[in-house]
Amino acid sequence: MNSVVLCFFLRRRAIMRIRKLRLLLEQYGDTTLRDIIVEIYRQLPRQVIEEKEFDAMLTQFMKYKDLQKEQEQPTVEQTIAQTERFVQLAYDLQYLEPNPIVPLREQKNWYITAKRLLKHLRHYAHRKNGTRIAFEEFFFLLSSAAGEEPLFLSNDPFRLLKVSQVDFFQELVGYYKNDSHGVEWMDRALYTALKVPMDVDTERSDLLLAVLAHCEKAEHQEAYINCLNMHAKKLQSHVRIDADALSTYQEIRFAELHALISLRALERAETMLFTEYIPYFSHRSTPFRYYLDLLERAGLEQEHERMARVGRKKRIHF
Repeated sequence: MNSVVLCFFLRRRAIMRIRKLRLLLEQYGDTTLRDIIVEIYRQLPRQVIEEKEFDAMLTQFMKYKDLQKEQEQPTVEQTIAQTERFVQLAYDLQYLEPNPIVPLREQKNWYITAKRLLKHLRHYAHRKNGTRIAFEEFFFLLSSAAGEEPLFLSNDPFRLLKVSQVDFFQELVGYYKNDSHGVEWMDRALYTALKVPMDVDTERSDLLLAVLAHCEKAEHQEAYINCLNMHAKKLQSHVRIDADALSTYQEIRFAELHALISLRALERAETMLFTEYIPYFSHRSTPFRYYLDLLERAGLEQEHERMARVGRKKRIHF
């Protein structure tokens, strides 16, 4: 009984030191300790009870402790195997529909398992390529659940894990970069950014710009611009008949303009603005305003003023 009560206290942020807590518990009998447990349980929020798995602690304490030790930091092989199993079960809708494999409680608390797996994947990702592959599969799974098809009982998987799709993807791009020589990683990263399903809080350009954040050198930024231009040209023949293709094209050109401004290639940026970006909007004012915002955020006040004059001369309302 003492060990159960102690575990409750230690799991919460006890303001007293552990040694003092142990001494304090020694003075209580079993009946009082039972009352303490019930009162603690009554005061705990339901979310805390579920996240910390207090019900499992009370019903099977020794099994719970063994599981906690195993989950504190599994081996890299165990981490990969657990992640692969979780991903496969999710794609098989085992976290969505009633089934004998995944209990209802685990279905409801899928994000708790996901948080734990993500923590372990990050622990090994810088050292093991297999873990980075599992990390990528994990990202694809959450993106599919967020923007393509329901795979869990709750929506907004990235919010539940308290990580944005953009931050998750930027971390993944870093692993792509570590595994590659030269700029090969960029092709993979941009392809992923353009194809992966989108979370409701994410724009396609957000993912494209997450790739740009890893382009520290000018040569990498030039390669980035060239890759984007290639993808944009592939879409040009479809933009007049496919709304999704048009939207993606606009997002690509926006990211390309962002990169050109970062390089301070302002003449190229201005040419692209009027030949490859503005013509693909129904109103000139919207893309022109986007461009002025980019200049302002880059701290290019003189160029911002000059382009504002150009816009007024062309009678663009912004």
